[in-house]
Amino acid sequence: MAHQMLGAEETDTAIEALRIAEFAKFRPTYHLNEVKSVDVGSNQWRVLASVDIQDSEDVHFLSVMDKWTHAAETIIPPVKRTEIMELAKDAVPTHGDAELGIMASHTRRVLIPKRQGKDRPLEEDVVISRLDSDIYACFAPRANDPSEIPFYYQQAVAYAFGYLSPGDDHGLCQLVILVREPVAGSATATNKQRMVWQDLLKRLYKWTVTERFGYQKRVEHDVVVGYEQYVAKYQELKAKYALRWVEGWTEQTDPKKFVYEDIAIASWLICLWEQDVDSNGSDRPTFVDLGCGNGFLVYLLTSEGYAGYGIDQCSRKIWTQYDCQVDLRTQTLEPFNFVADVDWVIGNHADELAPWVPVIAARSSKPNASFVVIPCCPHELSGKKMPLKATAGQSKYHIYVKYICELSEQCGFEVEREYLRIPSTKNVAVLGRKRTDRDCRDAVETLAASGQHRFVARVPDAVKNELRLEKAKHRAFRPAESQ
Repeated sequence: MAHQMLGAEETDTAIEALRIAEFAKFRPTYHLNEVKSVDVGSNQWRVLASVDIQDSEDVHFLSVMDKWTHAAETIIPPVKRTEIMELAKDAVPTHGDAELGIMASHTRRVLIPKRQGKDRPLEEDVVISRLDSDIYACFAPRANDPSEIPFYYQQAVAYAFGYLSPGDDHGLCQLVILVREPVAGSATATNKQRMVWQDLLKRLYKWTVTERFGYQKRVEHDVVVGYEQYVAKYQELKAKYALRWVEGWTEQTDPKKFVYEDIAIASWLICLWEQDVDSNGSDRPTFVDLGCGNGFLVYLLTSEGYAGYGIDQCSRKIWTQYDCQVDLRTQTLEPFNFVADVDWVIGNHADELAPWVPVIAARSSKPNASFVVIPCCPHELSGKKMPLKATAGQSKYHIYVKYICELSEQCGFEVEREYLRIPSTKNVAVLGRKRTDRDCRDAVETLAASGQHRFVARVPDAVKNELRLEKAKHRAFRPAESQ
């Protein structure tokens, strides 16, 4: 099966180059530490930020506003989804502030938060207005009191994005952010609030430029596991495990990255396995995590009732903090001799073991063993790093993902892909749950034999550190010896 290029690699490189060149022209002006007011329509608004933008038209701005209106979760991360309400013909916005000119459209929506047990939904009016040749999109919460506004929403009576035509004070079109505050300065009282406004202006600029070039993002999340199912499981596991382990992390690595990333991966895997259990009526699957590193993913899956174990060359300090039933094994794995006795073989950023994951799954003692591999650094079956070179329209990473997919097909798997919602740019999961009709046993053994002939196991980090120390000592004593 021919594989399509992934993500940004599917886009026309000439358009991508133009987008990047336009992004480099982003020169914002912020008024976050001062109060700059402007009269718009019949009200006075505070100007928070502005930026000149070349060649874009009002239709590009309006297209962005339409997307942001119907999918608030794209710019407000704590929002799970956006529900659009039906309006009566005579319905009017709650706040007169919402109309900055002649109203062109009025949408009422409900923001549904991810943490529904803790945060309340919020009704909001979105009004598009035209004032002379300018366009404003105003977002006004339907709240009687500022205390009713949830934490994930800006502390504002209303805020607006504007597309301004060239005027006496600016020769180019401008994008602006305006706000009406319940108390002067309340919208920018904290560093976090100021960072949110800065991020929104940058996104507004990039999205508007992108609309001009007709670029459409081709990365599709939530193909294998549904978004709502995943978010619900992620919020559940995050509440159970995140705070404890971020605060008690004993490794030198950043806990906010590794804890939340593994919670996200565990959530996705559990949702995937629950689907298979529901559809097949089978028992909970067993697993092995090859190159398990800190072992946190194994800990999470074990804690959630899944039987399995992890293997890594070296133990970690954090291993001693896990419950005794968490099975983590120190072993320098020879993948060509390893027989997996589990339902699922996992390779999460498993380096030189990553290309072996589909091979091991295909040779498993379980006839219907499946696999998932999240590739990171490119390695061949020999264990050596692959000398990849980025080409027009393809990054090294996505060339490597394509290589993993092709290996998986040679092993007789129907390959699926998912872009995971994790804090990593290496976020493609390649998985094989079903076998093709072809008899691929000879091909699998050929792959295993070719890898075995050339395979060189990675030197453990602990051994590398010892060698470095020995070399350092040798260099330190050399001057004294020469004297």
